[in-house]
Amino acid sequence: MALSRLHRTLAFFGLVSAVIYGFYSLFDRRPPCYSVDVEYFGPIDRNRDMDSDVKIYPFTIPYSPAQVDDLQSRLGKTRFYQPLNDPQNITQSQYGFNRKTAESIRDYWLNTFNWKKAVADLNEFSHYKTMIAGLNIHFVRKQTTTQQHRQKEAIIFLHGWPGSFYEYLDVMKLMSASTTIEYDLITPSLPGYGYSDMTTRSKMSPQQMARIFHVLMQRLGHSSYIVVGGDWGSIIGTFMSKLYPGHVKGFLTTMPSDITPNLLNFIRMLSGSISKSFLLDQDEQTFKPDFSIINNLKLFWKEFGYFHLQSTKPDTIGYALNDSPMGLASYILEKFSSWSNNRTEVDTSPNFGLGRFTLDQLLTNIMIYWTTETITSSIRLYYEFMSSVASGHDKKLITGPLDKTVPVAVSNYRNEIFYMPKIIIKSKFPNIKQWLYHQEGGHFAALEVPRQFVRDLEKFIALL
Repeated sequence: MALSRLHRTLAFFGLVSAVIYGFYSLFDRRPPCYSVDVEYFGPIDRNRDMDSDVKIYPFTIPYSPAQVDDLQSRLGKTRFYQPLNDPQNITQSQYGFNRKTAESIRDYWLNTFNWKKAVADLNEFSHYKTMIAGLNIHFVRKQTTTQQHRQKEAIIFLHGWPGSFYEYLDVMKLMSASTTIEYDLITPSLPGYGYSDMTTRSKMSPQQMARIFHVLMQRLGHSSYIVVGGDWGSIIGTFMSKLYPGHVKGFLTTMPSDITPNLLNFIRMLSGSISKSFLLDQDEQTFKPDFSIINNLKLFWKEFGYFHLQSTKPDTIGYALNDSPMGLASYILEKFSSWSNNRTEVDTSPNFGLGRFTLDQLLTNIMIYWTTETITSSIRLYYEFMSSVASGHDKKLITGPLDKTVPVAVSNYRNEIFYMPKIIIKSKFPNIKQWLYHQEGGHFAALEVPRQFVRDLEKFIALL
């Protein structure tokens, strides 16, 4: 009886809070105003004045036989651990990346994978570099033309970790086939990832990356552009939409998130633990029938150990990953598996859930990290962002909503690592034009289901 009374009380306060927030949102028309510090990330012995070069230079991804020889030597000396032998009580993913999968990956990498061919395939795209904030920023650019010249759109695709610019190359190929829209498609490497320079200074946060990529788009001649992103790309895209609402024509995200300490959202989540109808609409309940606070807490406990490590001691794990190719592969591929499948699929799959990708795709992405030695600089992004959150620096930018003038599209894929209810996301993204659900696909949707990804983007563009 007491528990039932508590449930009714929580539901009542949730309803009252929602009504109050609704009236506030209705009458509060003040556009948010955000800013970010202008930081310089070039070498310590240089200053801003030494980086006045704004030219754009062609770039070719290098191939080094010496790097391949070193890699094969290290792979041949891999020390595989002794696995647990208790099949009745242990699933193949329970302790992380298992030995059987690791051995098959190592053998293919050592004996079959052709990095020279992969580099040649990557270089079929046009690569460039340009200096921004003291760093040479790498990007891929594909410009298309049509006979009808009906519409022109500039789009920047932003990847995350442990992905790379490589995730979006198939999407760029598919979009270049359009006969009605002329595209300027840009896919950069985040600073400290792949072929973009890594900074030797601190504070390279996603807020700073948002400023860098806005400068990039302006330098390429675009005062108006569409932003597309997942993982860190979603967070950077969110900041670009906040900082430059007059320039961001639309923002499509595959991983919307809201870390704002919002009392109303907390009450909503509590109410949702009593009845899903307080938190999820009917479509959401169908899409995520197992959604609950308890399941989310279990997810964070089981899957987010990497996040705490990379947010606190990135350089410690960086030494191991930068020195061992199989260490790097197991660390990255475990994420490609668990973030692209549900746990049952990983445990029952003969290839640890990696069958959604080809081995060449997986190893090409890993080689971008290995040959550039950027795994440590890439995971420092977690430290920099969480440090800015903890310090309160950029608090308004981090916690505030987007301007209501920025149209937003959300593509929800069944196997994305987590799901944020629509009612929660709408408090952060007030102008959602498109909200779609997909039963196929996960965290790396652009690489896994590129045609569906393109269809969602084209639908969104038609709404702008």
